[in-house]
Amino acid sequence: MGEHLEAGRIDDALVDRLLHGSVDLHCHTGPSIMTRKLDHLEQIEHAEAAGMKAVLFKDHFYSNTPVMELISRHRNPRSNLRLLSGVPLNNALGGLNPDAVELGLKMGARLVWMPTLCAENHLRSAFRYNLAGRLDMIPPHAISAVDSRGRLREEIAPILDLIAEHDAVLCGGHLHISEMYPLFEEAKRRGVRRMLVSHPTFWIEGGLDDLRDLAAMGVYLEHCACLYIECSSKTFTAEDLRQCIEAGGIDRTILCSDLGQPTNPHPVEGFRAVIRMCLELGYGESEIRKMTSDNASRLIGLDGEAP
Repeated sequence: MGEHLEAGRIDDALVDRLLHGSVDLHCHTGPSIMTRKLDHLEQIEHAEAAGMKAVLFKDHFYSNTPVMELISRHRNPRSNLRLLSGVPLNNALGGLNPDAVELGLKMGARLVWMPTLCAENHLRSAFRYNLAGRLDMIPPHAISAVDSRGRLREEIAPILDLIAEHDAVLCGGHLHISEMYPLFEEAKRRGVRRMLVSHPTFWIEGGLDDLRDLAAMGVYLEHCACLYIECSSKTFTAEDLRQCIEAGGIDRTILCSDLGQPTNPHPVEGFRAVIRMCLELGYGESEIRKMTSDNASRLIGLDGEAP
């Protein structure tokens, strides 16, 4: 760690160098029904200025794939920033709806999220996220990936087949850790090669042993800057992050921002902060590059990478 420290602080130039070429697979921007700190175009400008390689724009209520395709078609041709998108399987898109998945993937979406804010696990969790009250919307219908016997619901099979056909990424959304195992086991049986769990120790209720088990299954583990850096949603410590990285392994760990909330830093600044945290934890440049760029690029299939 000493080589990265000078007078007790991290060299800003090193942080900027590691930020250059990074990939953020979890960025919340507007327009959205939820209040956001910045819009898509503002985030693109920030990411381009930082020299980032790609950003995946996430909204819980709609697939912004057409938006990203339109922006990509008409934006500055000198920019190398890749604009990525996905399909969220919440109530607004019909829940576990293969039609929404097929349309999204055919239009260029790279990832499919299992239910997030509408996941039964999310709605019954200790956080008690009151979606209807906060957003003045129809009360959400809770969605689970498993039936009363713990078996994967039949509606998920055609969704997995579509993800496999398009070689897209399957993300577990906000399902409970107990739902992740049958989901990914069936996904692998059906030919899905790219699998991801976001913030596995938050909402998902996964432990360190789960991180080891999921990584052994070939699942990538995404840890969000907003839960670790100094901001309004900070939940864990730097030491917690270190334990998560060590449990899942550097080769299966992906760092993202999960930022865009109005009371938090901008996504690029949050990404910069988590890079700094990793340097302070003693990780080397090549290790951080894996967690902030290489692993995400491989998972999402940028430039033809295998998962």
